[in-house]
Amino acid sequence: MSTPTAKQEWSAHWHLPFLGMLGIAGSATLGYSSGVFMQPITEEFGWSRAQFSSAFTAQMLLALIVGPLVGRMIDRYGPRRVALVGVFAFMPGLSALGLATGVPWQWWALGALQSVCTAMIGPPTWISAIIPRFLASRGMALAVALAGVGVATAIWPVAAAYFVEHIGWRASFAAMALCWGALVVPLTFLFFTDPPRVAAPVVAGKPSSWEYRQALLSRDFICIALAGGLYASMSYAMILHSVPILRENGLTLTQAATLAGVTGVFSITGRLCTGYLLDRFRTRPIAIVVFLVPIAVSLLLRSSGGSWETALLAVMLLGLSAGAETDVVVYTASHRFGRHVFASVFAVIMAVFALFAAMGPLLASALFDAYQSYDLFLMLVIPVIVVATILIAVVLSPRPARAAIMRHEQESHHLVSRSNSPTDQGEAI
Repeated sequence: MSTPTAKQEWSAHWHLPFLGMLGIAGSATLGYSSGVFMQPITEEFGWSRAQFSSAFTAQMLLALIVGPLVGRMIDRYGPRRVALVGVFAFMPGLSALGLATGVPWQWWALGALQSVCTAMIGPPTWISAIIPRFLASRGMALAVALAGVGVATAIWPVAAAYFVEHIGWRASFAAMALCWGALVVPLTFLFFTDPPRVAAPVVAGKPSSWEYRQALLSRDFICIALAGGLYASMSYAMILHSVPILRENGLTLTQAATLAGVTGVFSITGRLCTGYLLDRFRTRPIAIVVFLVPIAVSLLLRSSGGSWETALLAVMLLGLSAGAETDVVVYTASHRFGRHVFASVFAVIMAVFALFAAMGPLLASALFDAYQSYDLFLMLVIPVIVVATILIAVVLSPRPARAAIMRHEQESHHLVSRSNSPTDQGEAI
């Protein structure tokens, strides 16, 4: 039984990573444009920045429930059905944020609605269709799909700034949703397909649901979830607050938004380079280097003193590390958990990420409100990132191979490789 080469995998399924990139970019619309909306909304409603960020906390907490449910739906019904529902629900969900009137509970409710709609177009949906089709070039395939976060970081702050200045912040939400939907909805309908189904392996006489429960109690899951969560809390906070932090250093809104866009460009670069390295070298040293980079970013932002060059270097490094970190986490998870439960387990990991990511921006906002400065938050980044690095190093420490799962993965990958048509829906077998 021969395993397809990287060239054969890309020849047959190249469209899926690129469609995943666009889909994931949509799921990150609000997260990576919220820094632009922060000032006009807080000024109009008389809110503090912590009040503005509280909606994201509500979103992330809701994701702890919705995310795992979406993961189970993907494993049961396939990613195509979930994606089709998600792309149509996302546009009104994002547009509804423009209806806010300044009542805090309404802002939380609108954020919760948007979170539910976005959950179905999150990374688990798109990645679940990619992993079964790529083994030899899995790192690069995941990197291309996850580059959607970099695309979001590059385009949404600039697009949001343009729309806010020309049509106001309320209409800007609908404008961004329609721009994304006009491209992604038809492509998803025509080209996003389910992989052929394979029978789930039986572990010690137990069904796959037993393996799902065991996975959630494993050292692998705990270390991956905590490492990625701690990292996300600091990284996401720095990205979300990048525009206010840069403006605090004397830059204009357009200049700060442009630099925030640079973060996205380098996020794409970081992901692609990391994907290439993961396919060729050991994961552990790559992961350790990637996880330590935000320490340098925090020190540069804290000492920039209004220097454009220092700020540029900081956002470049922030983009490189933010892109590479998710590659490492997803690549590791894809080799630790079987395909038949991957979406469910990965959705729980993403939910944990969401919880921690919610705390980071809220903490940064609270510290700014209390001290009128981001200095204390930027110093807090250092110990948190050190702990995250230790955890990812632990999960990637040498140990006996998971032979049963890897053997089943190779067999199912060989089966999937027989379906080479981009429009083949993949019949259950």
